Amino acid sequence: MIDPERLLQLVLEHAVKIEGGVVYRKYKRFRADRWYGGIATADVVGCNLRCGMCWAWRNTSFVLTAGAWMAPHEVAARLREIAKSKGFQQVRISGGEPLIAPEHLLEVIDLLSEYTFVVETNGVLINRNLAKELASRPNAVVRVSIKGATPEEFVKITMSPSFYFYRQLEALRLLIESGMRPCRDVYPAAMLGFSTEDSERRLAKALGEIHPKLPECIDVEYVILYPHVVKLMSARGLKPTRAVTPSGVPAFMI
Repeated sequence: MIDPERLLQLVLEHAVKIEGGVVYRKYKRFRADRWYGGIATADVVGCNLRCGMCWAWRNTSFVLTAGAWMAPHEVAARLREIAKSKGFQQVRISGGEPLIAPEHLLEVIDLLSEYTFVVETNGVLINRNLAKELASRPNAVVRVSIKGATPEEFVKITMSPSFYFYRQLEALRLLIESGMRPCRDVYPAAMLGFSTEDSERRLAKALGEIHPKLPECIDVEYVILYPHVVKLMSARGLKPTRAVTPSGVPAFMI
């Protein structure tokens, strides 16, 4: 089994540093992206999960040594530059887990208050205090990406204990209890590329027990068959039930 707590410590040791009271993280690249109708994106180094279909595993999420050290104001400046040049109203940090070293992320969100900041997170690190911090920022929208529809699928995808599946669901509960509006300020995404109709129903039921609106706004994620993702899945013995090509065309349904 892979221990998310150990992965967290490795990222903190190798891809996070504090100098002069400023929290720095390593970033690999900045880019304009098509998701969400257009969004300025910073790819951060390091994640506390090891998902078997991760698109970013070669360059950022599984990596600790790549990238350049950047302070929050530098990250905000690069994202603002892209957003202005493209006319985007949204910004994000992707490629890794942005809530590692949350002080860094929260400062970036504050510096970009004129934009909607999409916080893409696996939710594992969200506790009550962090949920309140995120909820207090009116420009933050939190997208909790649930790995699989059931604890069993979570284990297959991440090779981590099923306990952390429930941490993802608890993150949604804490964010809503902190004042975030379901399906507007916070919503679930779900990697359903390894799911069945029955397991999807189980997830919808679990989400409905947190808030009745949540099953209505699941952002479905499927496996994207980039060559390096296929290579990773093969090494992990994973075969998706549903997948799409990089151009978005459904590849197979079994």
